[in-house]
Amino acid sequence: MAKTYYFDMDGVLANFHEIKDGYKFSGSYKFIRNLKPFMASVNLVKELIEKGNEVYISSLARNEYAKNAKIDWLAEYIPTMKKENIIILVGNAKKHENIFGEGVLVDDKLANIRAWRKAGMKAVYVEEKGIVNLDNEE
Repeated sequence: MAKTYYFDMDGVLANFHEIKDGYKFSGSYKFIRNLKPFMASVNLVKELIEKGNEVYISSLARNEYAKNAKIDWLAEYIPTMKKENIIILVGNAKKHENIFGEGVLVDDKLANIRAWRKAGMKAVYVEEKGIVNLDNEE
């Protein structure tokens, strides 16, 4: 049976944490666009899409430059991702308040996981950057 998943990008699909103090550069198109992928996670997303699951990208961006860089990054690494399934919120938006519909959140930020679960939905916490285990849905 097909499921719906919402994947975070930074720390789940893209190695945002490889650069010390990367947050300082997180508004830069070039910085975001050049992030290395976590290929195991990227391949998992591709596989889920191929199997007929509904997969969304749920990510935050500091500004429009970073948002555009994330969209371009996804076009390169996950070209099968539907453009309408890319949800990139700019600024200090909260994922659980801006995504409507049932689904499993896959994220490396505990605050997002807790808020998602508090809203009554399932979530998978990515404790080790880039390592996703969907058997841990709670």
